[in-house]
Amino acid sequence: MGKVSGKTHTKEQLDNWANQNNPNNKAYRANNNNHANQKNPNHKSHQAIHQGDRRHKQYYTPDWAPDYPEYDD
Repeated sequence: MGKVSGKTHTKEQLDNWANQNNPNNKAYRANNNNHANQKNPNHKSHQAIHQGDRRHKQYYTPDWAPDYPEYDD
């Protein structure tokens, strides 16, 4: 974790950096949890869960369908 200087950054930037690197901050904990989940090979993302449902769904395809009549000009 690097240092941030008040000589090169504004008060708002210093506050933002402090919040992002504070273990008691909700955003800090969420970022760490997200990072841990991304590194876990057994973890599925929200999107992967729903894509898996779609990927293994059985679609009905009829064995026979009538031919369309051919129209002459």
